[in-house]
Amino acid sequence: MGHYQTLLHQVDGLMARCLGGGQGFGASGALNAADIIATLGTLANNPANAGSGGQTAQWCMWQLAALGIAAAWRLGSHELLRGYLGIVEAASGAGLQRGGATDDDWEACVGYILEAAHRGSHTDVVTMIKAARQGILGLLPSIAGESYTRAYPDLMKLHMLQEIEDAWGLLQQPSAVGPLQRSRALRWPERLSLTAPVLSSRAPLLALRRQLAGLLRDNEGMGRAWLQHAKLCRSTGHQEAAETSVLEAQARSVPGALLERCRLLWDRDKGHRAVMELQLVVQQELEEEVQPNDPAVQHQRAKELLQLTEWMAAVGQGGKEVLCANYDDAIQLDSNWEKAHFSYACYLDQLYKDAKQREGKGPKSGMDRLGGRCRVRREEESPFDYLPSALSHYGESIRAGHKHILQSLPRLLTLYFEFGNRLAATKQVTQKMRSAQTQISGVMKGLVRSIPAYKWLLVLPQLTSRLCHQERDVQEFIQTLLGSIVDHFPQQALWSMTVVVKSTVRARQEIASAVIAAARRRCSDSGRRLFDLFNKLVDQLIRACMWQPPTERRTSKASAQKEFRGLCALLPLEVQVPVQALFTVDLPPGGKLPQGHRPVSTQATIAGIKDEVVVMQSLMKPKKITFIGSDGVEYPFLAKPKDDLRKDYRLMDFAGTLNALLARQPQARRRGLSLRTYAVLPLTNDCGILQWVNNLVPFKHACEEVYVKAKIYRRHSTPMQIKKMYDSHSGTRRELMDKVLSLLPPRMSKWFLSRFQDPGTWLAARLAFTRTNAAWAMVGHVLGLGDRHGENIMINALTGETMHVDFGCLFDHGLTLEVPEMVPFRLTQNVVDCFGVSGVEGTFRCAAEMTLQVLRDNKATLMTCAETFLHDPLVDWTKGSRSTITSSATATQDQENPQVGID
Repeated sequence: MGHYQTLLHQVDGLMARCLGGGQGFGASGALNAADIIATLGTLANNPANAGSGGQTAQWCMWQLAALGIAAAWRLGSHELLRGYLGIVEAASGAGLQRGGATDDDWEACVGYILEAAHRGSHTDVVTMIKAARQGILGLLPSIAGESYTRAYPDLMKLHMLQEIEDAWGLLQQPSAVGPLQRSRALRWPERLSLTAPVLSSRAPLLALRRQLAGLLRDNEGMGRAWLQHAKLCRSTGHQEAAETSVLEAQARSVPGALLERCRLLWDRDKGHRAVMELQLVVQQELEEEVQPNDPAVQHQRAKELLQLTEWMAAVGQGGKEVLCANYDDAIQLDSNWEKAHFSYACYLDQLYKDAKQREGKGPKSGMDRLGGRCRVRREEESPFDYLPSALSHYGESIRAGHKHILQSLPRLLTLYFEFGNRLAATKQVTQKMRSAQTQISGVMKGLVRSIPAYKWLLVLPQLTSRLCHQERDVQEFIQTLLGSIVDHFPQQALWSMTVVVKSTVRARQEIASAVIAAARRRCSDSGRRLFDLFNKLVDQLIRACMWQPPTERRTSKASAQKEFRGLCALLPLEVQVPVQALFTVDLPPGGKLPQGHRPVSTQATIAGIKDEVVVMQSLMKPKKITFIGSDGVEYPFLAKPKDDLRKDYRLMDFAGTLNALLARQPQARRRGLSLRTYAVLPLTNDCGILQWVNNLVPFKHACEEVYVKAKIYRRHSTPMQIKKMYDSHSGTRRELMDKVLSLLPPRMSKWFLSRFQDPGTWLAARLAFTRTNAAWAMVGHVLGLGDRHGENIMINALTGETMHVDFGCLFDHGLTLEVPEMVPFRLTQNVVDCFGVSGVEGTFRCAAEMTLQVLRDNKATLMTCAETFLHDPLVDWTKGSRSTITSSATATQDQENPQVGID
């Protein structure tokens, strides 16, 4: 907290200079408030200072005193706090309006309340809390109308007032309050978990808790607040503040303070010292004759042992036997701790990878010093020694919580499917492989029973893509899981599995139909009716997608009652509207769902359809149809024919997974990094519907709008003029590009100025445009996304965010075009012009680096999402030449994905 001490000294010095004298800290270190107040009175009453002079001096002193109050109450310096409050009273003349309207008012308000609490004045405390709350609530409705972000600081102020009120209520109890009663009344851990995990929000709250704990004489509570502040500072890179806070926590003997200090050492590249200090503590705890039975103490010791084991593995200390034993001990201390199982599974997974690479290879030539003459032979390590345990601990991690589920669940399926592929491809199965198969089969069957269905819903696209797995056990496992998902979440599963049920590949169609039919037989009569109505709805939607307007007349609108009579006759029905929220799984903290919490939201059902159908004028004539929900809201969709939407569906699944991973990265979450997603529902291999997103403007149209206003572009003649320049140009391409760019200089920033005229909304829109551009650029580069012309990049006219559409050119397909696309993503002059004065070197670079870092850190998870393209190849892929695929890949793909069509 040294920066607050420095702030106090600076405030005192500035006050002395402002008053032109030596007032400030006295010899004892206390503020000479009486002298400063007297001087302020002289300034205000002096005729020579009439007008702005005296007011300016008072205003400066008020501002400086507010800074002093903020530092004083955070440090717990009550004498300084009283002095600064006296200065505020004198400088404000008529007294302070304690309503919390501004940040300075708020700091003074907290200072007044704490000062009254130390005096024991119940009336003053209650009165000031009530006045402050009324002041905030008076402004909150207007602020909340702008945005939740704008209103969040005021919500935190209300949060702090409530905690002051709770603590003051305990102080008024006639008898002493015990630790258990105090914990139940304050609920500090639960309340802290509901706040935004950023330093600007939590630091004032934790400082207030330290002062309240001092009033309550709760030494442990004060230490816990210091420890939480240390963790927060370390996670945000404030190492010095974190070290000071952790020393305060250690001085109060708070459990976990030593571990936090060791983590600070590790972050400062003092890994060996961190391991030594933590190892000494862990060894002392293990040597205790009587082990504690308190679950909290056992969990803390498990955290220390797990952290020590991870660091030992990182620095290369201890063999795998020692490390595995440490992992087992940590899990034994807390068997329901998700992180322990996940960390152990990752370690076993790494051992499995290493053994798999060494399998079948003799010792390296440089490693055999005896030239093969050694008679002692060590048994060769098999990857199957680690695989069953790795799968088991991944499964236990999934069962125990949600924090690592996005990493553990996809990896669990990948390992199991790879083992099944290897088992099916092996002609002579060894005894060790057969033993591993028995163990793995038992593990996976147990996980199907113990893991709730809503967690498997996260990997529904991966499961449907592997329906035709060549290993019988794996195929039965997938069918069992899909059946469970259909039983628990029929609305989500039926929409997602429609394309498989309607597949042109006989094997896939038969298996998916069998899963749906079995689930239908297990349902009640109302459930069976839902299945039957859904099948009829899908058939009518396919007809609507494939419908084409008469060729003899050019039309842009059609009537649903006239052209889609079968669809209209079905409605209303109990099928929910397939918007993106229907397929989003909400995973709360912890391993179990709270009482009354639903993992997926219930959407409105389809009550009707709007008669007006808009027919687009593109080649395939897609149609905009609008469902009317049971809630009366209109839900528009785009019915698209003759296009395989599975690629769009899988890329949205990829983007959704990446959004969840970005939300778990503190810096990315603070910047709001995400990709705008929408529901994509392929109905067959060549048609489907997409959720319509309102308020979108194509980037090309936005550029044309600006150029037309500047009178340097004509919608019909300018493109022809540029084409003539291209046809007649005989120089280099660079010269041609420079010539065209000189005719159309960057002007896109003016579009933002005209659309977002308020400075605050303009800045927010520009930042949103820059950050979403960076995120899409990195994702597009990794996935080889091409065809990024101006009509495939959309701008949200309300927020400034960008959204990409039309993902037909994936995995560097643009390099195979007649004119290859060499650029990895679109970063033209007009795009950069929207980034502001810093160009690509400011917000864009920062957001791009964060996105790329998340992509790298979660490579295995995202690869599992991308592998669905491989295991359920698109129609245009299967039409291509198979000679370009290696023989081994072809064999595996043909076995798992037979391309035998249905006549």
